[in-house]
Amino acid sequence: MAYCFHPAVQAQESAVYKNAFTVKFFGLSMHLKESPYPEIFPNRLDEKGYATFNYGGIAGYERFIVRDAISVRVEQGLYADCAGELAGFTHLGWRGIIFRRNRHSLNGGFGPTLVYRQDWNKIEGYKDDGYFNRSGEWQYKFYWYGGEFEYNYKLNESTDLSVNLVPGLPELVSLGVGVRKHF
Repeated sequence: MAYCFHPAVQAQESAVYKNAFTVKFFGLSMHLKESPYPEIFPNRLDEKGYATFNYGGIAGYERFIVRDAISVRVEQGLYADCAGELAGFTHLGWRGIIFRRNRHSLNGGFGPTLVYRQDWNKIEGYKDDGYFNRSGEWQYKFYWYGGEFEYNYKLNESTDLSVNLVPGLPELVSLGVGVRKHF
């Protein structure tokens, strides 16, 4: 019996991508406890500041290490925080698939994260609680354990609709929406 190569058979296999680029609108923070200063949140959705819009974006690069299941991702976020001040984060971490079925997948990730914002001490009525460190005009906090959950819906072979949930415990949970492009 002879076997022969046929291009149509090879075309049916899914492409295996080693990289992905993510761009997301970073947009909504849900505070887990009442803020003592909701009046300094110009984009709050409720009187007590539990839900607040944050306008900005997240860009990330992901390199797959084990097939398309485990990766390393670096992300950079830049946005207006709850007080409307310039803020951001830099993250480097591991990602892995929690589950995948048909077009749906849920990924989890963790790794060190640096969060920073313009110093809130210049805002009238704010009293520093010491949670953030200070350096010049900036406040920052470093977390060894920063992470996220990311839901992806496959739009086509190389593009996903992507929604992330970042548990910034014990303070807040943030949501972002965008696309993830594999290449």
